[in-house]
Amino acid sequence: MTLPAAPRALALGLTAGGLALLPFLRDDVGTSAAFLPVCLTAIVVCNLLTAGLLLLQFLARGSSPLLGLAAAYLAAGLLAIAHLLVLPGALSAHGMLHGGGQSPAWLWAVGHGGLPLGLAAALWGGPASTRRALAAPTAHRGRIALLAGLCVVAVVGAVTAAITLAGASLPAVTRGDTLSPLGLAAGPLILGLDVLALVVVARRGRRSPLERRLLVVVAFILAGTALTLGSLSRYTVGWYAAIGLELLASAIVLATLLRDVGRLGTLGAADARAGASDALTGVRTRAATLVAAEHLQETRAPGRPLALALVDVDGLKAIGDRHGPLAADAVLMTIANRLRTQLRDEDVLGRSGDEGFLIVLPGTDAEGVTLAVDRAVAAVREEPVGTWAHDVRTTASGGIAMVGEGDDAIAVALAAADLALNQAKAHGRDQVVSPARGQVVPLRRAAAGPPRG
Repeated sequence: MTLPAAPRALALGLTAGGLALLPFLRDDVGTSAAFLPVCLTAIVVCNLLTAGLLLLQFLARGSSPLLGLAAAYLAAGLLAIAHLLVLPGALSAHGMLHGGGQSPAWLWAVGHGGLPLGLAAALWGGPASTRRALAAPTAHRGRIALLAGLCVVAVVGAVTAAITLAGASLPAVTRGDTLSPLGLAAGPLILGLDVLALVVVARRGRRSPLERRLLVVVAFILAGTALTLGSLSRYTVGWYAAIGLELLASAIVLATLLRDVGRLGTLGAADARAGASDALTGVRTRAATLVAAEHLQETRAPGRPLALALVDVDGLKAIGDRHGPLAADAVLMTIANRLRTQLRDEDVLGRSGDEGFLIVLPGTDAEGVTLAVDRAVAAVREEPVGTWAHDVRTTASGGIAMVGEGDDAIAVALAAADLALNQAKAHGRDQVVSPARGQVVPLRRAAAGPPRG
């Protein structure tokens, strides 16, 4: 998926800036006693605020990835506090925890390898059963959040205590202000972990503005690690640039979340007004889905995208005529479960009619929702669907629309998605019509790669 213009320009600018710094990477700029403590303090504040805002979103939406992201940022903030307390000359001449020796360098290594991996793991979100349990209206999210926070504090506390108590007995990764041979040898390992996290985030985090910010965060941390290792010592051009990138990385997600403060809503009230779930498939009824869509429309921040998608099972009537109505019901149940596995916890899945489903995707732009529905349609196509007595192969068609502004925005978007769905069916089925395609008639099958000229 092509990056939007602003992130693409940022990536190109950072790449050009990094290349311009290469000849001066190891030039000594001079010592600044206040620079690192001030930056670490700012990083602590940004990470802890980010964790708090992500936790508020988890309490409102029940999303497992949001809980994981909150835990990752909480751990990063606590590790930064530990680094600040251990670092000689930061808050006291010998460090307030008197860890001494190699403790600051080891805490730096844990933080730079741990946060990217934590963000990657958070986007996975855990097993599907766990994600569904956390998203359920009956989940005790406050208790879950408290337990997760206590676990993070315990783990970070244990790691900090072990590194601090070991102190000078830890293997030397630095010698004075320069890297030791062991530090140079271990550097590629940290870089490898960051690259692995970058690949995972790039593959799984492309659907919403928040997820795409995480890709930039991991890229900044990776670049900062590379600059630190390349500069070989403190107070060089590369070292100062690396700290600056880390500070930017800690502020990116926070800036995104601050736009949504005061607009966090819960779908619990919407579910209560609409009533029930569909007895056959377990997803929301059409009425409940539309009420949830109206709720999301009313509470979304200015400029925050909201998408609708209609997905119909191709040939469901023919399956029912051939194998009986129970077989058609079984197909709908199976496909509902497959759609759940392709969607995020905050996405709303409901019935749209006798043959299909309505999906509401908050915080997802046209390219993101196209990617999600592409995957959903591909999941229907790739494996046989079990009926009560037979395995049959079927496909699905999808139509997508973005929700605009105004009191009738949901109704207008629903009509547009229905028109797009009809176009998908009229031109061969097993495909998705979306505004992101830039065409009225789709020229390719869903998830089959870019169209050929």
